[in-house]
Formats: sequence, C-alpha cells, structure tokens
Amino acid sequence: MRIISPVDNLEEAPMLLAAGADELYGGFIPPEWAHYSLAASLNQRTFSTAQISTEQELAGIIELVHDQSKKFALTLNAPYYTDEQRPLLIDYVDRMVSLGIDSLILADPGLLRCLCRRHPQLEYHASTLAHLGNSGAIRFFADLGIQRVVLPRHLSVTDMAAIAREVPDVRCDAFLLVGKCPNTEGLCTFHHSSPERIWPCEIPYRITPVAAEPSPQLKTAIARQQSWSSTDRRHGCGLCAIPALMKAGLFGLKLVGRGAPAAQKVANLLLTRDFLGLAETECDFANYRQQAMAAHQRRFGATCHQNICYYPEFLEGGAV
Repeated sequence: MRIISPVDNLEEAPMLLAAGADELYGGFIPPEWAHYSLAASLNQRTFSTAQISTEQELAGIIELVHDQSKKFALTLNAPYYTDEQRPLLIDYVDRMVSLGIDSLILADPGLLRCLCRRHPQLEYHASTLAHLGNSGAIRFFADLGIQRVVLPRHLSVTDMAAIAREVPDVRCDAFLLVGKCPNTEGLCTFHHSSPERIWPCEIPYRITPVAAEPSPQLKTAIARQQSWSSTDRRHGCGLCAIPALMKAGLFGLKLVGRGAPAAQKVANLLLTRDFLGLAETECDFANYRQQAMAAHQRRFGATCHQNICYYPEFLEGGAV
C-alpha cells in the first residue's frame, strides 16, 4: 500500500520522503485568490501554515518529489466553485500543470469535467468532500474522469472492501492517522476559520430535546456528542485496521495534517511505515492489535476511544 502524506513547505519535504511517504499532497493559494472571502476557500484550509507559500516553493517541492520518482497531488477540493471563479481556476490549474503536478484532489463535478478534457494526463482524485460513499456514486464520478477516490471517514472496512470490489478500475484510498471528525465531511457545512483553530465540531454544546421524553436514538446521539469534549480528534488512528485494509485491496493510506508541524507529520509516517511492515509479517491479529494500541498510546499519550478510532469495529478486537 502507498503512504500519502501532507506537505506544507519545501524544508519538510525531504524529511517526509525519507520517513516513508510515497506521495505528497498540499495546497497553494495564488495571490489573485486573496480578494475572495473565506466562504470561497480554494482548498478547504483557511490558515496560512496549511498552504505552500509561493509558486516557486511549490515548484521546488515537485522537483524534489520527482527526483525520487514519487508523485505530488494538488488540493483543489472545495465542494463547489462559482461561475465567476471558473476562469481564474482554469488559469490557476494551467500554471500548476506547467510546474509538473501529477494529480488533482477535487470534489466539484463540473470542474472535474472541464479539467479532464483540458488536462487528460493528470490523475484525478475524488476528495472526501465529494462524499462518494457507495459504488454507484463512484461510478458516476468515474464516468466524469475520476481515477481515484479518498473514501469518506465514516465507512467501515467492510464497506470499503465491498466498494473496492464493485469498482475495480478505481483506486481507493483510506484515512489512517489524525483528524477523525464526528461529522460526515461531505455533508458538513461548518467553516473552519477560527484563528485559534478550534473547529465547530470541537466546541461543546448542549442538545435540548423538543419532546418531553427523547427517543433512544436521540439519547444515544446526545451522549455521543457530549463525549467529544473529552477526546481529541487530532488523536485519530486506524493502525489496527491496516491488515484488513490490505486484505480489502485498498490502494493507499492517507495521513491527515496539512498545517501540522513537520515533526508530527514525520512521526505519523514512521508509525505507518512500521505497522505496514508488521502487518505483512505478523499472522496473529490479536498480537498485532495489542502492539498497535500500545503504539497509539506512545504517539498520542491517550488511550484508544471510539471517537478517535477510524475503524471502531476493531476497537474491541474484531477479527480481520
């Protein structure tokens, strides 16, 4: 399986590649985009440290990646763009292609159709913002030109395996470390623009039932929402599921972390590389799971919890 890592600057790029990244992905906001409001995010990040700072730096990262026979994907994954923005986007992508990007991560089907005709040599990835949660949705996007899909965070490994079987011509990637969210990303309308980087899904709030006696389902939802105040979504982890993800035929393991310090990205890469190797040699899943949970504790200083487990079906020791 390929390991896919975020990158935010040229300085950290060689460290990420040395730590085991097979592919890097990142965002760059051109100066001409500055006059748009935060509501028109180019690539779903609203703070500067999550962006490659200049076109020249981006070119340097791409050159470094290609020197090691690896690939770079540019994020262009807002759920939609306006007609006013379309000419600016086309010019932007043309310039990025001239720099040598290998692929685009996007969600807007209209933009996808346009770019596939204009730049057929690129590999097009469907972002989780496209919310492709079943094989029918993926086939629709594949007809538009998608060759690869980042599967939504809320899917189980069983779901992912079934989808991968149904769309054998599309490569499917899965999230592995950090960034677990209580919401379904493709349907979430929260805007991540707080200078303190405390996102709406992390802010504790109270759900007050309208009915005098809430239903059991609502009681469960209330309890689950309240529990998020005691966990940290930045501890998201799916190490236990690597053997099952390999067996399911997933193509890549995607690490979250645009805007995170380089040391954290490197630590996540090393952990992923180590457990990919272990999954290839360890036949006893119970022993593998025990080592994965211990590694999570060492990496994040926190015990496993269903809120931060990408694949909670393995939290209680489910079989591969």
